[in-house]
Amino acid sequence: MAWYALFVMTGHEHEVAGTITQRWRISGGLKPIVLTRDFRFRKAGKVLSERKCWIPGYVFLESEMDGLDFYQKIKPYVAQTKKVIKLLQHGRPIDLCRHTNHADWIFEVQEAERLFLQKLLNHEHCVEMSYGYKNGRSITVTDGPLVGLEGLIKNFDRHKMVAVIETLLFGSMQEVKVGLEVADAIP
Repeated sequence: MAWYALFVMTGHEHEVAGTITQRWRISGGLKPIVLTRDFRFRKAGKVLSERKCWIPGYVFLESEMDGLDFYQKIKPYVAQTKKVIKLLQHGRPIDLCRHTNHADWIFEVQEAERLFLQKLLNHEHCVEMSYGYKNGRSITVTDGPLVGLEGLIKNFDRHKMVAVIETLLFGSMQEVKVGLEVADAIP
């Protein structure tokens, strides 16, 4: 299955996914995915958990269609939905409205990017909390999707229980936040 990505108005990811599911009747199978993440925070002395959009402004679409077929079937729907800004593509920047040579367009999310995202996600397309310990200046992750990926951690806020990791996404390096709870190493 290929993944495609729609750039949508931030804050309307779930609404767009619902619209795709309920109103867009596209043959060939189309499953909208809003990537989420679990995060924990402290409020009034208590630790609370929530789930929110992991990569704001994007709705991923899983489909068996190839890129050109996908583009041709989805273009009319994207044009009539005000909350969808554009369909993402890789390769040369091309004006979709004026350019007619579709052969050099690549709409699929690159396989390496998709596989990395799927490694972090659970069956509900959510990045769960990771847990670990701090030993000196290094962090060792013992549980969760960041196990073995400590080298990707660029920044960590212990009080907010958030780590910033850098990953290749949409053809360029992006920083994204993931939940990480860290305890001191036990001597």
